[in-house]
Amino acid sequence: MINLSEILILLPEIIIVSFAFIIIISDLIFGKKIRPSDVACFGMLFSLVILTLIYLQILKIDNVTSVALSKVVSVDKYSLLLKIVVLSLSLSIATVGKELLSNTIKLRSEFWALFMISLSGMMMLTSVSEMITAWVALELTSLPLIGMLSLNKKSYSLEISFKYLILSATSSAVILMGISQLYGLSGSTLFSQIIPLNNALEGRFLFENSSELLIIFALILIISGFSFKIAAFPFFTWVPDVYEGSPSLVTLYLSIVSKIAGFSVLIRFLFESINIDIFSNISLFIALISCISMFYGNIMAIRQNDLKRLFAYSTIAHAGYILIGIASFQIFENAESFSGINSTVFYLISYGITNLTAFLSMIALSRYADSYDVNDFKGLGSHQRYQSIIFSISLISLLGIPATVGFMGKAFIFSGAISNDFFWLASFGIINSLISAYYYMRIVKFLFVDKNEKTFPQIKFNRLRFITSVGATLIIILGLAPFVLLSIVESALNTIL
Repeated sequence: MINLSEILILLPEIIIVSFAFIIIISDLIFGKKIRPSDVACFGMLFSLVILTLIYLQILKIDNVTSVALSKVVSVDKYSLLLKIVVLSLSLSIATVGKELLSNTIKLRSEFWALFMISLSGMMMLTSVSEMITAWVALELTSLPLIGMLSLNKKSYSLEISFKYLILSATSSAVILMGISQLYGLSGSTLFSQIIPLNNALEGRFLFENSSELLIIFALILIISGFSFKIAAFPFFTWVPDVYEGSPSLVTLYLSIVSKIAGFSVLIRFLFESINIDIFSNISLFIALISCISMFYGNIMAIRQNDLKRLFAYSTIAHAGYILIGIASFQIFENAESFSGINSTVFYLISYGITNLTAFLSMIALSRYADSYDVNDFKGLGSHQRYQSIIFSISLISLLGIPATVGFMGKAFIFSGAISNDFFWLASFGIINSLISAYYYMRIVKFLFVDKNEKTFPQIKFNRLRFITSVGATLIIILGLAPFVLLSIVESALNTIL
């Protein structure tokens, strides 16, 4: 029986889903008199307030580390922190929706209802502790996105939404195959039941270590399927086309929120379910995915002139950097904990802040240039100096220049890998960061060094400028004082260690 405490734990998600229905109902009753984007933003703000109160323990639940709905949902400071990050970034994206979306989309209640339903799935992904629930939450995030992509009235909208649908369905099937195998072996789908699995199965198979091999194969299937959500190898081929062809708000949402939610559940799954023997066998597989994603993303980004496609490949590369931290998790038999998880979560949050600032700045400048072609950005720094400076700050943070949060994120990731005997992987990551310097600094060069006599229009982006200013400020502050964020991350992770 569901008690009041469990309802309170799930209240932020309930609020988000409720506002999705409110948007649809208000459209039926009031028509265009009420803007669905404003209703969506209010719902997200309300949910964010509730989340913050729970995180600060002002709004009391039985204990900070609560488990709801027959242990399928874990709500601890780790999940609450990432829910706050996911919701804050989503609210920031929705706030500038009026400036990013065309009138044909931003006034449609269906778009914002689908956005809210997808967001509820993203929030659920951060706290699931059971494989079937994780799979359902993953579908809840992906299926509404197909509708959001198809609402864009352009010739290629149906093409990119169909491509996203096919790859989403394929990755979901791969995940389900892995889940089915683990369930067949253990009789349970809870993350926590996989750790004792190997010992329990010994002697049941013809060959020695057969049980371990079966578990490893199932885990490889699950991790491969989740690569779709995090935009990593092998399910990353959809990223450039979808990013280029989708509305800017959807691109932002896919690039930032979807990635954070996908990585958050992957981290919890690996942390709660895998022992030292199993993880030592799959860490090289994760490292391989990391290397391919980094190298492919950076090499392809060099070749791009369209900034949306460039950032799409950059997103793939950054998925590889985050996977360095996951591959170099080290499990201690006596402590039953991972080292390096702090740096991974730190990098995940810092990437969200930096990429949001970079994307929004790029979109603002593209409106002045009337193009996403990097060559049309020449000389724009002298005409739109403030926004160009903010864009440059976010780019050097993505590159990993000192005094930025991006530098500290990469420094923590690489040092963690080196300390856990993954020197070669850290070295490969550093080399790829140097490769990325070409296309990031090329943009900065076009903005401030190259000249352009073209007359640029005067357009005001008040909300967008405000959010990018906040983002740039956080990039610098957290770059100079990274231990502020790191201490918050460590405090949150202590609840699952």
